[in-house]
Parts: sequence; C-alpha cells; structure tokens
Amino acid sequence: MVSHAPSGPHLPVWARIADALTVALLLAALYVAVFGGVRIGNVFSMSTPWRAVLAMTVVCALRHYLAPASPLHLRVWNVSLVQLAARCTRQSVEAYERATHMPATRVLQLFALTALAVAQPLFAVVAGEPTFFVARNTTSLQLGAFVILVGLVLPLVLVGVEALSTRLHPVAGNVAHILLLTVLACVLLLPILKPADGFGAGPVIAVALLLAGGVALACHRFSAGGMFLTALSPAALIVPTLFFWNSDIQGALIGTDDAPASIPVQHAPPIVFVVFDEFPTSALMNREREIDARLYPHFARLAEGATWFRNASTVSSQTHYAVPAMVSGRYPVEQYAVPTRRHYPNNLFTMFSESYRMTVFGRFLQLCPTDACAYDLEVHDTLWDLAADLGVVYLHVVAPDSLAARLPPIVGDWRGFATRRRFREVDGVRQRNDRSSEFDRFLQTITPDRSGQLYFLHTLTPHMPFDYVPSGRRYVAPDYQQTTEGGEMLFLQSDPWLPVVLQQRYLLQVGFADRFIGKLIDRLQAQGIYDESLIIVTADHGVSYRHGLPRRVVRDETVTDILLVPLIVKRPQQVTGEISDKSVEVVDILPTIADVLSATVPYEMDGRSFLDPSEPGKAVKTFIRRNAERVREENYVWWQLEDHSLGEKLLHFDSGLYGLGPHAAWVGRPVSTLDVPMETGSPVRLENASAFDDVDPEADVLPLYVRGSFRTPPAERVSLAIGVNGTVAATTVSYREQGEWVFASMIPEKALVSGANEVRVFVLGGASDDPTQAAVTSGGQP
Repeated sequence: MVSHAPSGPHLPVWARIADALTVALLLAALYVAVFGGVRIGNVFSMSTPWRAVLAMTVVCALRHYLAPASPLHLRVWNVSLVQLAARCTRQSVEAYERATHMPATRVLQLFALTALAVAQPLFAVVAGEPTFFVARNTTSLQLGAFVILVGLVLPLVLVGVEALSTRLHPVAGNVAHILLLTVLACVLLLPILKPADGFGAGPVIAVALLLAGGVALACHRFSAGGMFLTALSPAALIVPTLFFWNSDIQGALIGTDDAPASIPVQHAPPIVFVVFDEFPTSALMNREREIDARLYPHFARLAEGATWFRNASTVSSQTHYAVPAMVSGRYPVEQYAVPTRRHYPNNLFTMFSESYRMTVFGRFLQLCPTDACAYDLEVHDTLWDLAADLGVVYLHVVAPDSLAARLPPIVGDWRGFATRRRFREVDGVRQRNDRSSEFDRFLQTITPDRSGQLYFLHTLTPHMPFDYVPSGRRYVAPDYQQTTEGGEMLFLQSDPWLPVVLQQRYLLQVGFADRFIGKLIDRLQAQGIYDESLIIVTADHGVSYRHGLPRRVVRDETVTDILLVPLIVKRPQQVTGEISDKSVEVVDILPTIADVLSATVPYEMDGRSFLDPSEPGKAVKTFIRRNAERVREENYVWWQLEDHSLGEKLLHFDSGLYGLGPHAAWVGRPVSTLDVPMETGSPVRLENASAFDDVDPEADVLPLYVRGSFRTPPAERVSLAIGVNGTVAATTVSYREQGEWVFASMIPEKALVSGANEVRVFVLGGASDDPTQAAVTSGGQP
C-alpha cells in the first residue's frame, strides 16, 4: 500500500506547478463549457471542454504517479478551505441578519422568484432569436452587464426594499416580503393565464393576483412553502448559466479569430449595393410586366441603363438568412448560423477587404471586419437601449394580449422598441432620426473616389410600419404588425378588404423607396462616378397581401409573392438597359460581383455569375425553410410558378393608388356633380377630423390617412368616396375590423391646401353594385 507523503514543503516545485496547471485547465474547461471557446495567442486554442478535461486528467495522473503526495483536492479539503468558506458564509449571514433584522432565507426566496418570473421568461424569448443581438451589434460585455442587471441587481434592489422596511418595523418587513412575493408570483402566472384573455385583461390580472397572493401567504405562513421556495434559489445561477450556454447565444456573441480568405483586385470600381426589405417584384410591375414608370420613375430610370433580372428570387423569407446568403454566395443551411463572421467568415466584405474601403449601413455589421469597414453608428447598442428594449419584450411576454396590443410593437426591426429616437445630433445640428435620415446619411458617405470604395445599405424600407408617401413626407396611421383577428395574425382571419387597404399604404411606401433610388442616382452623378460604378439593387425577400394567407410563409398561392424580388444590376460603363428573364437567385450576386471585377473567389460557393453567358438559368429555385429544429430545402420549377400577386395587385391598383373599389373612376370628379340626397347628418364619423382644421402643406407630417366608422352600421359592404376641398380625392370600400364596420384610405398630398380643409365622405351604395348605375345614397361633412 502506497502512503501519501504529507503536503507542504516536501512537495516538489514541479508538482506544485502541475497542480496549478490542473486548476487552470479546470477553469478553462468551465469557461469553454459556458462561453464556447478560448484562444491564447497561437499556443492554446479550444472550442470544446473535452480537450482541457483530457489534459487535466493526464497531468493529474502523472503528478500523482511521480509525486506520491496528497492529491490536490484532498489537500484543498485538508487545508480547510471548504470549512473556511462555510465559516465565512455563516458569519456573513449572521452579520446580514443583525444588520437587516430579516432572515437570510427571504433573500434566497426573492432571488428564486426573480429568476423564475423575470429572468427565465425573458432569456428564453431572446435565446430563441439570437439575431436580435447581432442586428443591434450588442457586445458580450453589454449582454453580460444586462444579465447581471436582471439576475443580480434587480433582486438586490428588492432585497433592499424589504430590508429597509424591516429596519423601520418588523411588521412592515413582513408586509413588504408578502407584497414582493405576490408581485413576482403574479408576473410568473400571467403568461400561463394568457389563454383566458378572452374574459378581459382585468379578470385575468385579478385571478393572477389572487393566486399569487395565496402563494405568498403560504410561503410566509407555512415552513414547507418557504422551504420549497428557498430550495428554488439555485435558479438564480442556473438560469443565466443556461442562457450563456445556449449555442445560439454563443454563436451570436463569440467572435472568431480565423483569418478569412481575401483577394487583391487589379481594377476596383466603386460598388453600390442596396438591399431593400420585404419587397416583391410584382410591386414594381405594370400590366405589361415592365417597371411601372408612372408610379416608380426612378426605378425605371435606373433600369434604362442597367439589366433588370425579372425572374430573380430570394432563398429565404427571413432577413437574417437571406442577407448573409447574398453576401456570401452560400445557401443558409447551417443549423445555428447567425449573421456573423463566425458562421459566414468568407463573404463580400472579408473577400475584398484588401482592395476596398467599405461603408456599411444596416443591421448585420459583424459580417464586416472592423478594420475594413466604416459603420453607420446609429445601430451601435448601449446597455440602456438594450435594457429598455428588452423591458418592452418582457412586457409583451407577461401582459395579456389585450394589453400587449397597446405596447410598442416588437416586430419589423430589432431595436428602438422602447423609445424610438426622434432626433439626433449631426455636427451640432439637430436632425430627425428616421428612415429618411438614414438614406441621407448613406448618400453623404459617397465620395468622388473612382476606385476602392464599396457602399452597402440594408434598409428596412418598404417594410412595415407604413408611414411614408413617395415625397418623403410621413403620416400617422395604425401599425398593424402585431394585429390579430380571430386569434390569427394578418391576413388569415381578417376581412378581405383589409389587405387591400394595407397594400395601398405599402405601394405608396414603395414610392418612398423609389425616391431614394432617384437621389442615389443624382448623388452618384454629382460625384462623377455613376458611369464607372457597379450598382446592385435588390431585396431580401417579398411579402404577400392575399386574404386568408400568411404574409411571409410560402404557400402555393403566395410563392411568387415571397420568392421573387427585384434585382437590377448596372455594370461599369453600361448605358443600355436590358430585361433578362434568366432564372437567377440572390446567392448569385457575389459570384457576379467577382466576375465583374475579374476576381477568382477563393472558396466554394453555391451561386454562380448570372452575367456569364455560358451559364444557363437555374431550372429550379431553391428556398430554405428553417426553424429551431431543422433546415429544409425546397425547390420550385420557376417557369411553372403562377404569378398570383401581380394579378391581385392589378385588380385593385391598375388605375392608380387612390381609387379603390368599383368607383375608382370617380377620383378627380368634382363633388358638386354628385347628386347628394337631403339628409339630417353625415352617415360616418372621422377618427382624425380635427387634423384637417389647420394644415401646413410644407410640414413633415401631413393628414394623408382618412379613417372612420359608421353612425349606423351598413347591412353590407359599401363603396365610399372621400371628397377633399371639392374634389373626390379617393374611393374605398368598407370592411369589418374587430367586429365593427370601418373604412380607410390614403389621399394625395395635392388634395390638401394651407389652413382649413373640407373633408366630406359619401356612401355610394353597395360595393357589388354596378358603378355605372350607382347613385350617392348619403354623405356630407363628418
């Protein structure tokens, strides 16, 4: 039997070093298990904990074999560190109880409920959407600080409240403890009771408070309840640990030191790459399947000297998969990939980082190396912005649906939920901070340099919310991004006319995107670099406005709405426009850029240059469906795709964007020619009638959205005309929303005059009536 020599001075120096190395390897294994990777220069690199565990085992075995002394863990135990820690803990608890006059178990109970009621629901939601942090450019330090804020600072504040109350009077401390437990238990129960929201938010909250109060009293009065809640206190450590252990979160926050492949370019013309958001090709088309120059003159102007690939398609309906696909040339098939260089190390920005200075506007800045890119600083996150936005997210999680509908929406973009910054300082000048200002900031970065400049913009336009018209002016109207009808999102259970009314606003916002294209062309020409520039204009995915079908989920009837996106490419020195019906995809964009630059891509890509005449069009279109569990690739034979969306759009908007319904031809008709019957009052009431009392036509925000309800609900759907200052400015059709008959329509800016404006609404009869035989049944000043 081998006896162990005593620890202490007799232990060789090398054995002590081995013990220290064992501790270091143990810490490294724990770090890798939680955070996913560690690198120390070029000497030590690890992505899984097993290498450290194996090394630790070998070191321990050799040390124990060569130096038969007490093992490290026994020496730690014998030195009584554990006993010392226990004694320190006991003394700290005793000191705490003497200072606060409250049991330490109450602290553990508050930490337990805070972790379960606040931290866990919030972390669970954002862990399933790691792109939230990538799009905001959140750093690991910021997220770590936020986790500390929620997991440590918040419960300590609650502990402080109770401790202060206890110092004032023991009864006050008891009451504070019960109230704090009640509030925490209530927010823990509210998400569980959400299915009962049909009874109203008040009853749901009342039931949650009643049940939570019972839980708090049980924990306070009965030792078993208190012991159970105290036993849950490890959740305060487990919840944040599991959050950081999540592979999606690690992929979003942990960078990579791998050097991507970059290539030199002999001739580096200016590159302008614009990606719009939620933009189907059909939005631009007229009946001849050409760009509608009447509505969108600047897109048509760009296409006059460029190639419009009319059958271009996206590869995903999700922005955070589609955009990396177009800048990497690879299909987004990796299971947990988020838009960072960790998952897309080879992309447009890394490949040309040696030859181009890059200006990048958008959300996925981590795709571009910091030493090669100048960013739009507006998308950089702060701890307080992160905390405020995640606070709104948490309220959406716990609040009953009827109350959550009144909260700021948390869809469309990844930031600015709590307080969208209305203004910003630029060189000491106060400027509005919105999509229009983003366009202006981007345009200002374009310089006269004739080579080595890449300008990339991924803009939210024309995605919801809809608040712009083609001139760049804004209006105030409901945001339908989170609207539900019959328990379903748009447009599954909504009235058939609601998609039409919203599509009107959407197409007007496409006009706002068209305005930007015009300003972009003007800026490039003013800087003298338009002719030699390579210009790519496209979109991440489309959208559907068909009743009874989801907006962004591919169905047989909506596949062209979502797959087909605009793609206009102007090569350097190209002056002749061309329409190509070649089947191409957004993964072909990067190979095409390399083709134009006569560069060889240094890695394997799924895409191929669509400017190469030897490459035929793709026989099938690849679309990637993915969720948290799997990735599924689907293929569509492109010439068999029936373009339902264009026909639907032309059905309602072929004659213009302001004439909806059977009486569209009445737009522009003098109100005086309408045969209005005598009546005692208006049949409708406007929601925003006072907005027309004093109008400044030069203001940034104009009353261009007319919405109202009926004083006497009609028996059926009716057609209406909206007269502004003596002229029919728009026609529309009524629809049901949340069980009520309403109407809504946009009106043109030119209909408004300075000062007071007269708005009259006329009911023209049933929506299915023959418009040639229709007569005004009622109408007047609302």
